[in-house]
Amino acid sequence: MRDHLKSLLGLPDGPEGLEPLGPGSQWHLRGWCAEFSDRRTEMGYQQYCQHFTARQLLLALGTWAVLLLLFAIPDYLAMGWSAPFQGLLAMRVGVALCVLALMRAVVRKPWLATQGLWTSVVELIGLASFMLVYVLRPEIAIWTYAMTLLMLIMLFVFVPNRLCCALAVSLVGALFTLAMVSQSRSLQTREFVILSLVLALPIVTGYVSAWRVQMLQRQQYALLMAARASNDQLRQEVEQRRALQEALRIQASIDPLTGLNNRREYEKLFSREMARARREGRAMSLVMLDLDHFKHINDDHGHAAGDEVLRCVAQLCRENFREVDIAGRLGGEEFVVLMPHTALREAGEVARRFLQVLSDTEIAFEGLRLRVQATAGVAELQAHEDHLETLLQRADHALYAGKQTGRNRVMLALPDGQVQHYQGSAMAPKEPGV
Repeated sequence: MRDHLKSLLGLPDGPEGLEPLGPGSQWHLRGWCAEFSDRRTEMGYQQYCQHFTARQLLLALGTWAVLLLLFAIPDYLAMGWSAPFQGLLAMRVGVALCVLALMRAVVRKPWLATQGLWTSVVELIGLASFMLVYVLRPEIAIWTYAMTLLMLIMLFVFVPNRLCCALAVSLVGALFTLAMVSQSRSLQTREFVILSLVLALPIVTGYVSAWRVQMLQRQQYALLMAARASNDQLRQEVEQRRALQEALRIQASIDPLTGLNNRREYEKLFSREMARARREGRAMSLVMLDLDHFKHINDDHGHAAGDEVLRCVAQLCRENFREVDIAGRLGGEEFVVLMPHTALREAGEVARRFLQVLSDTEIAFEGLRLRVQATAGVAELQAHEDHLETLLQRADHALYAGKQTGRNRVMLALPDGQVQHYQGSAMAPKEPGV
């Protein structure tokens, strides 16, 4: 799985498999600032992590504001309610208000946490204000230096910010410190170099630590996006395969012209219904329909007109037979309908009503008004019949008898082998088998 994700991202092989890509790639990371070179990708990453970053920033800012105010206590103990203390207190309260204002803005607009601009502005205000401690409390200079070093490293590892912004703020803070120390006492060149190196140590340490974290975070984001893309691709493939399987199923089971079951499908369904009828001891009948003089329609109006007629007849089958009935196209202009739980004469009555509906229906085709009729042969499943073919042959035999004796009629295949014209309540006499 890991190799697949690397291949999707184009990550080169290496000890960790997480090296950034070359320039021009969507996932290329600029080394010094640990951000994606592609602006849209970087914006996507910032949007992805903005709520998490906002929570971390609020925690850091809240801690900063509390510490700012708490340190006013040792100032008061050392200085009393003096003018220098009041100046330091005003500084602390002012910075705390700026921090609280930023917190309120981040709560309302979490995307500010990932932008870095306003976080950096508040940090610069805090660092500039902190320089007052060097002036107003020179007696604790050694503690002030230590606090400055801690603040410089905290800019990278405690306060969430863009790496380039944190680096800029820390360098400005180091310059502030050098300026204040140089102003308070005359530094020799050697002392100045040592102080610069001491200030550089937390900056370098914090920068490297933050760089590693931000690089890893973005590489994990890239792998996550690759995993999602892979999942989406797999989901699409599954959907396409499902659609293909459905299309193949329809192609294998549905007549493409009429939308009814083709011979292969209705034979399978018929066999299932026959087994159920045997098991439950219920009647089952089969109706075979054949359009009368259909060849004349093809000859007089063309095969397109014939196809339209077949589609219309199929639609009438769907509308006039029950949902449990199984309709299919036998071939050419022949249709077949299996009717579960239906005895012979009940099926004959349904077939008779269907032929009446068919005769009354006008089929519109390119300005023509076509009418068709059909002959139906009906057979009921007998106790000794184990195969569908036997039932089909008896229905076909009755259908042929109807064709021979006038068409547009329903013929019943009686159990004794004879055929009878079904006319509803008034039944014609039996006709000998043909």
